[in-house]
Amino acid sequence: MSKRLVLLWVFMLLFSGCQNYVEKERETGYKGKARVNPFLAFERFVEMETGQPLEMRERWQEMDEDAALVILPATMLTSKEYVKQLKSWVASGGHAVFIIDHAEMRANEWSDSMIDVDVPDVVQGLCRDVGMTLDESAQANQFQKLKLGEEEYRVNLSSSYQLAYDGDSELPLATADWGDGAVTFLVDGNLMRNRTIDQEQHIEVVASLLDMSREGRMIFMRGVGISFFGMLWERGWMVIEGVVVLMLFWLLRHMPRFGPLDHDAEDTQMRAYDHHLEMIGNFHWRLDRGRSLLEPLRMEAQELCHHWQMKTGRIDEGLFEVMAMQTNLSLEQVQRAMTEWKIKDSLTFTNTVADLQLIRKAFR
Repeated sequence: MSKRLVLLWVFMLLFSGCQNYVEKERETGYKGKARVNPFLAFERFVEMETGQPLEMRERWQEMDEDAALVILPATMLTSKEYVKQLKSWVASGGHAVFIIDHAEMRANEWSDSMIDVDVPDVVQGLCRDVGMTLDESAQANQFQKLKLGEEEYRVNLSSSYQLAYDGDSELPLATADWGDGAVTFLVDGNLMRNRTIDQEQHIEVVASLLDMSREGRMIFMRGVGISFFGMLWERGWMVIEGVVVLMLFWLLRHMPRFGPLDHDAEDTQMRAYDHHLEMIGNFHWRLDRGRSLLEPLRMEAQELCHHWQMKTGRIDEGLFEVMAMQTNLSLEQVQRAMTEWKIKDSLTFTNTVADLQLIRKAFR
């Protein structure tokens, strides 16, 4: 009975606290394609509005004549040749839209790290060529209104840059004619990103930009996004510096060139006889191709053959003929073994030594 009362008392305590809670909502990010493509909503809106898909490109490609609109981060255009190609395409009727801040293909929509980018000099020059002025501020500028053509829209944008064009300053967006086409600078890419495209009148501005372009393909040059090593350097630079310091410490401690000198230990081990013989043979071979090694063998073979001739009474016979007869070697082999001084290779040297040993053995 006491156990039941204890269990009942525990359950009452547990359930009594279940009613005291507060519900809080927080954004945890997107799932699926929207997690890796922050412009997915803009891409689908273009397809719905124009009836054709938005072509996504990861790197610069020469513009086709049938393309109508190209949207690209300002940091992507780094070559004068690219600017020249873009100007020619715009002059023939194209519409180029440059995005400055919040233009990179990062999926983190809750970070301010994409503000204060470095606009390349060639893009700054293009901005001046079309009559605009692009100024950088010490802090982020907040924009609540945006004027496009004769219409004014409510927006919620922020950027470290601001535009000046046609007598107006501190603009978030400006469009200038160039030949038969137009060039647009947009200081904040949040106008088109998933999290903010439905805020204020952002979607109306996007629709107006699409209406300003001629009929044709829509292209979004998104770039390759941030690299793994770039993100590692931005977020984990302290870890990288620690690893570099650790590597330097290891080099100073273990490498003789950087650390303390090691005392040479006295080598008292006796080397094998065949090792000494190999070293001596290698020395003589490099010195004179083994001539100094063959000469003593040849002199000994000649003396042994001469004594044999005197002992057997055959002193009148030729030396090489006697050697060939006693060893069953050809006369050419005996002559080569006794007279050839320039040995071509180690194999010939080995054969010559073998023949001399056979001659010595025949007369002993």
